[in-house]
Amino acid sequence: MPQRRFALGGLVIVVAVVYLVVASFSSAVQSVVSPGQLVRHGSSLNGQTVRLQGTVVGADAYSKTTLAHVFRVAGGHAAVLVSYGGDLPGGFKTGASVEAQGTYNGHLFTAATLTAKCPTKYQAVSSRQ
Repeated sequence: MPQRRFALGGLVIVVAVVYLVVASFSSAVQSVVSPGQLVRHGSSLNGQTVRLQGTVVGADAYSKTTLAHVFRVAGGHAAVLVSYGGDLPGGFKTGASVEAQGTYNGHLFTAATLTAKCPTKYQAVSSRQ
């Protein structure tokens, strides 16, 4: 009888751990979308946390009313207006590739995090043999 209780207790612990792992992975996985995809499927993504990847176009402006940087991210034949309330990352400039994580309400993407991707410094060496 004690062995049965021990086995049942172990099974409950294993099931709980598996549930926690699956729940954490499913909440951590977000859609990665381009501005074109966000504009096309924006209504189905309203309120969901998504990662927006694209290129900064034009200059950023600082809104004194919202205390946020406002700029456009383009890609996939569309551009999305992005608002970000933190400090801009190093490497952020017009033409930079960025990834923003946040929510979209149909006309404005509100970023909680913003990362500027570093350009690759790899250059192929031409072979002269």
